[in-house]
Amino acid sequence: MHRKQILAIWVTVLLSCTLMPAQEIMQPNYGLKSPETLEVIRVRLTGTQTLVDMSIQNQVRNGYFCVDENTYLEYGDGLRMKMQDVSKLPLCPEKYEFKSVGEKVYFTLTFDPLPEDIEWFDIVEYCGENCFSVFALNLDKEINDHINAAFNAMDRLEPEQAIEIFRNMLPSLKFSGNGIAGSIYLNLVELLAANNLNDELRELISEFKESNIPHKERYLEILNRLGY
Repeated sequence: MHRKQILAIWVTVLLSCTLMPAQEIMQPNYGLKSPETLEVIRVRLTGTQTLVDMSIQNQVRNGYFCVDENTYLEYGDGLRMKMQDVSKLPLCPEKYEFKSVGEKVYFTLTFDPLPEDIEWFDIVEYCGENCFSVFALNLDKEINDHINAAFNAMDRLEPEQAIEIFRNMLPSLKFSGNGIAGSIYLNLVELLAANNLNDELRELISEFKESNIPHKERYLEILNRLGY
């Protein structure tokens, strides 16, 4: 093959890699988060970085917020990577002082790229107090679509459809060890209780307590507070 033809092929390959769009997951579902006003707006996977766009809303007078440098993205079986950068908010001990109750600030956390086969991850800030966290942040579009469909059914006051969606989701989530399975359990528990499906509710709670889902103890704390 002629040298110029080889060069042209490599230029085409390099351009296609450069122009390849980042994968974006808008408003991904998650299992648990803290504090309550923390929101995940978008996750962007660029191939060279993992970017998590977030917001937090102030609820107290003289409130402030910062991000500890010891913030990690955790995934897989004990794997994790330290935050590389945060934009639009300072690193602790510097702090952003909210101007009013109800003010919302937006910020982005930057991490190294994730392996391609990762379907969910946690973000955990390790700090002295009032640390933030998001557990089981879901990247799988099909799972997100099913969860959104169930929530939409609940909004339409169609609990039977929501129950059916969550029922059908559980086996595969349990089998794969997806961290969001605990959230599906909790939603299904509340739906079954509200619709007086007590036999299925008892079986579900027993199954939940015997499961090996990620973050099980955190979900059990919520179950206990609900009186189960």
